[in-house]
Amino acid sequence: MDVLFLTFQLLAIIDPTGAIPLLAPVLTQADERMLSRIYRLVGLSVPILLLFFTFAGNLLLKAFSITDYDLRIAGGIILLVISIDILREGMPRTAQIDVEEFIFVPVVTPMLVGPGAITAVLVMRSMYPLWEVVLSVLLASAVTFLVIRFSGAILKRLGRDMLKFIGRFMSLIVAGWAVSLIVSGAREVITKLL
Repeated sequence: MDVLFLTFQLLAIIDPTGAIPLLAPVLTQADERMLSRIYRLVGLSVPILLLFFTFAGNLLLKAFSITDYDLRIAGGIILLVISIDILREGMPRTAQIDVEEFIFVPVVTPMLVGPGAITAVLVMRSMYPLWEVVLSVLLASAVTFLVIRFSGAILKRLGRDMLKFIGRFMSLIVAGWAVSLIVSGAREVITKLL
């Protein structure tokens, strides 16, 4: 059950459907070779980046003397800001796209694997067993790949407005999770001080 919860949280943050309207002009003009390159890059880069932070996250935290509750509060604030951006703008401000340089930066990062996804993986790693986080990363990465791979068909079927609505709905879920992280981190800080 935790794996499904974590996977859903990651997908809400990565928001692959939110990337489709931004990619639409490029995807419709790209030839088969370029499309194959885009799909391969997304399929490999998203899980590799997320797994890197899953495994190296604890070492980074220890190197900078960051506690779990520090990370929960900071991660909650970052996720809350990103979710508010998505609610107001329809996408995070970090996801502005330059059509000519879109394959790795900014499509894979920061559009799909941005500060929110990295923070989420670090927080999840501090709260759940490693195998659950790894499995969730792999599942979320697979869904992200499939959404990008079939983005042309999805765009035709749903339309840009529906995709923006889905992205905004997912941002509400992220905002709720962000608030719960801030509250739990603050509770631990207060308990430690008392």
